[in-house]
Amino acid sequence: MDLIWLPFSVATIFFYGVGQVLAKKSRASLSSANYMLLFGVTVFAIWGLYWIALREPVPHETSSWAKACVAAALSGGAYITYFEAIKHGKVSIVGTVVGAYAPWTVVLALVFLGEALSLGEGIGVALVVAGMLVFTYPSGNDENGRTERLGIIFALGTFFLWGTSAALSKDAITEIGQTDFIGVFAVVCPLMWVIYWLAATKGRLEKPTGDRRTLALTMLFLAAGGITMYAAFANGNVSIVSPITNLYPMVTIAVARFRLGESLTLRQYGALATLVAAAPLFSL
Repeated sequence: MDLIWLPFSVATIFFYGVGQVLAKKSRASLSSANYMLLFGVTVFAIWGLYWIALREPVPHETSSWAKACVAAALSGGAYITYFEAIKHGKVSIVGTVVGAYAPWTVVLALVFLGEALSLGEGIGVALVVAGMLVFTYPSGNDENGRTERLGIIFALGTFFLWGTSAALSKDAITEIGQTDFIGVFAVVCPLMWVIYWLAATKGRLEKPTGDRRTLALTMLFLAAGGITMYAAFANGNVSIVSPITNLYPMVTIAVARFRLGESLTLRQYGALATLVAAAPLFSL
């Protein structure tokens, strides 16, 4: 297989890994709805310019456009649940659960893309499920524990939405190309986030109260990570690319440990090790 997908995957690991920590730092400066509104403006601008600069006027079937819209809508919903997840939980835990959606993508790829599940991928699925069970097992009845479990619930929702979107995105990209898919995303997702903002805030705008440079970097990193991820999908097999790009929680954890001072329990370290160990198995 052509390894052109590899540098795009490495770039995705970096952008998403650092972007999650920046999101945790800048998230408190705005409500989720206003945060998503700002992110929607960023995606519309950056991804829209990307589409205008690189698109090729090639006609596609209506069904292919519809498939791309559904894939983009699933991803748009995942971003909403993701930002709610990091609001309530530790980014080192939430990011790892969210980033472990590769097994779900692999399972869906068996149905929609006709890919085969290897022994390594099967073992990886079992390890990820076990790791997430350890994360979600309650460690006490204190308020902080309940708050963290709420974050994990949102993270699990993100897990399924992004996992489904990844498989469907690969199928759509095969039919309409990566550039046109990004063009669809640049319209569908910001529209969803504007509707979410209107419903949640009745149209009330907020001004960021924190470091605006960190907020701007967050938006740029997450937007860039999305472009490089879909570029990797376009140039590689999703059953390999998805697990590789999902290694970004390792970067998140390393940065969160030094920048946010977050700590994990011994049990959570064990679960984290299980999730990290599972990721390479999906490419076997």
